[in-house]
Amino acid sequence: MKARFALAICVLFAASLLAGCDRTDEPEAVGGEKSGEEPTPTTVAVVAKDFSFDAPASIAGGLVEFSFTNQGNEPHFAGFARVAPGKSFGDVEAAMTAPPPAEGPAGPPPFEDFAGIPTADPGTGGRITLNVPAGTYAFFCLIPSPDGVSHAAKGMVKELRVGEAIAGRLPEPDITMVATDFEFDQTPSAEDGSNTVLLRNEGRQLHEVNLVELGSDGSVDDVIAWYGQPAGPPPMRSLAGVAIRPGEEATATMDLKAGSTYAFVCVIPDVLGDFAPHITKGMFTQTIRVT
Repeated sequence: MKARFALAICVLFAASLLAGCDRTDEPEAVGGEKSGEEPTPTTVAVVAKDFSFDAPASIAGGLVEFSFTNQGNEPHFAGFARVAPGKSFGDVEAAMTAPPPAEGPAGPPPFEDFAGIPTADPGTGGRITLNVPAGTYAFFCLIPSPDGVSHAAKGMVKELRVGEAIAGRLPEPDITMVATDFEFDQTPSAEDGSNTVLLRNEGRQLHEVNLVELGSDGSVDDVIAWYGQPAGPPPMRSLAGVAIRPGEEATATMDLKAGSTYAFVCVIPDVLGDFAPHITKGMFTQTIRVT
């Protein structure tokens, strides 16, 4: 049940991630706001329950702040995918709710261009800010329940229509993290309280910073081992973060408390290699010092 953000999407989304691996274009700007004015973010509340999303049906595009809360009894994430040209939300919903084919996808899926809020355990959540081009999107969660059925198949796929706007400036970060294949550029320190973390993805695959809180006797090595062979309860709490596609950046606002032990991890599978979680290939920080 505790499978994390990309472990759950390994087979179904491999073709989509591969299609975006060699993106070299700049982040897409969208039109609509008056030129010469700095856009303010559209704020969108997304609430995850067992098993649905509460979220608006349509929003303005451009700079968007998603506030995510997990009110369910199981862990949830809020993946965010754009419907591919020539496809419909119905096509996306059908693909995400169908059992993964035994031999892998037969062709490209009907969606593209991922971002998202990684796994948040019950009673937690997160906030991200990114630029969102116009289009039709889907929120989704594919974590499996104890019965083995994915949350998407239980109803956690929701359409979101995004209107035109102008790309805006992301919030000023307290911490900037650069992701490559497969490492972060640093283990940052953080202040007690709210921290804005910017993730810049300079890799060729989707990457994330997922904030995890370690137990009093836990270590990052325990988390790595658990993702390498998940068995039993996880040795950490997952507290959301941000995922972003190659060549782009987004921010997450995270609350850290002095006296607690944290790390950043990326557990997305290596879709260009053996599908092992990125954390097992070196994509984690050491313990984050909270001052």
